[in-house]
Amino acid sequence: MSVLPLLMGLSLLTAAPPEGERIDLADGAKLFIPAGFQAHGSKVNILVHLHGTPTVTEPALEAVGWNAVLVSFNRNGLSSAYSKPFSDPALFPKLIDEAVQRVAARDPGIPFEVSKVAVSSFSAGFGGVREILKTPASFDRVDAIILADSLYCGYAGDPAEKRVAPDLMSGFERFARESAEGRKALLVSHSAQVPPGYASTTETADFLIKAVGAASEPIEADWGDSWRQTRRAIKGRFEVLGFAGEGPDDHMRHLRRIAELWKKAPDPFAKGR
Repeated sequence: MSVLPLLMGLSLLTAAPPEGERIDLADGAKLFIPAGFQAHGSKVNILVHLHGTPTVTEPALEAVGWNAVLVSFNRNGLSSAYSKPFSDPALFPKLIDEAVQRVAARDPGIPFEVSKVAVSSFSAGFGGVREILKTPASFDRVDAIILADSLYCGYAGDPAEKRVAPDLMSGFERFARESAEGRKALLVSHSAQVPPGYASTTETADFLIKAVGAASEPIEADWGDSWRQTRRAIKGRFEVLGFAGEGPDDHMRHLRRIAELWKKAPDPFAKGR
């Protein structure tokens, strides 16, 4: 895959940003507390997004209506730009804890704590998600994941045989199984891009569908603006949305319209879960 679409994910512009408070966190992460955010008592919902400019993800959070704060983590480059920092198992909990502390600073005296945590990624951001899932405490901490045309993988053995490497998929596979059984939630979207020499987002989606025993159903759904859904697979709280399109713009739609993908996911912050 060209680096250009990956860098574009960090530079998209939208309309005026939504109202709220923006705070710098550790390691270059950014915290956005929407103006309408209300903690449930002392509980704070957190959405962590990897690879995608806040000028897209902040309005998306407002559009989807989730009562959560947003932690954005962005790096230039391919998946290693995310896997390297998150290979430190302390980084993810540090970002979560710091986000809660910054919310708590607005209301001194209230012992705020984490309620639900969702992780979202676009494109190269999956490298960080993979590392997060390797740490048992972080795996347990995450309630939901949304992968927006984001899950790539190397091949096992001869690349010509196109066998998705199971060791690189182990964390995602376990999370998919937990989601299919209703304990977590996982939404995977994919385009029809075919990258050179490694598994596409379609192939990794196929891997997860097979792992959980779901069935892929062809559908024809027009999402508008030349975005056409071609298939769906669902089991429990695991869901795959497949889309046509092999070009860079087809890939970028999964970020530009990420609010629509978030809306399709089971609400990770719903009360009673």
